[in-house]
Amino acid sequence: MSLPDRCRDVGVEIERRNKLRRDEKEADAFRQRLQDLRSIRVEVALQLEKVKTLRSKGVSVAKTGSQSIALAVLNEWEKDFIANPPETIKDYSRLKRSVEKVRKDVTQAVEAALDVVDRDLPTIDESFLRQVEVIPSYTAQVARIRERRDVLKGKDLQSMSANELEQFLGRRDDLRKLADQLNPKEFPKDVLDFFKATRRGGAPLDQFTASVQKWLADRNQLKNVRIIVTQS
Repeated sequence: MSLPDRCRDVGVEIERRNKLRRDEKEADAFRQRLQDLRSIRVEVALQLEKVKTLRSKGVSVAKTGSQSIALAVLNEWEKDFIANPPETIKDYSRLKRSVEKVRKDVTQAVEAALDVVDRDLPTIDESFLRQVEVIPSYTAQVARIRERRDVLKGKDLQSMSANELEQFLGRRDDLRKLADQLNPKEFPKDVLDFFKATRRGGAPLDQFTASVQKWLADRNQLKNVRIIVTQS
């Protein structure tokens, strides 16, 4: 083989290998972009599941913005990719900005809603619970309230999955129902004082007032009262 022919063949081989390297770099770039889009899609899907859960539990979630622009850009990019893949590399940044905005809008809406949930958890005054639990018929209910309240304490709502969030909101609703049953107005001071005295070995007869008797009768608890006469 002559020297010119040999040089030509070497040149062809160099060009072939250079093209392989360029193709490999382009393939790596496409794989990375695909992975980026997949990550965004997964996150958006997870956040939308949270939106669905929050709304099903009556939690208000702000509008997550329009996805039509991102869909239009995606459709356009997809057509261009089929026609001329290399040319779509420079258009990818526009596509990514569009889907990133969708992700950001949805995430911010969920975070804002969860902040409201966190601030709006039922609050039950512990001193009030200590007063009410001296009444035998409410002891078990107070214990359940404390148990459910402690389960909800210190939870990181932002890191919860949609299923975990659903369970949390269910427990929150259960606690709220229990707490609503303990209206401070339903426990007059003389009633609480009467039951406190019974815990100390028995209430004197003068604390067994007409209002206390009526309170017990209204709740079918008068039958549980025993009067003991002692000799001084």
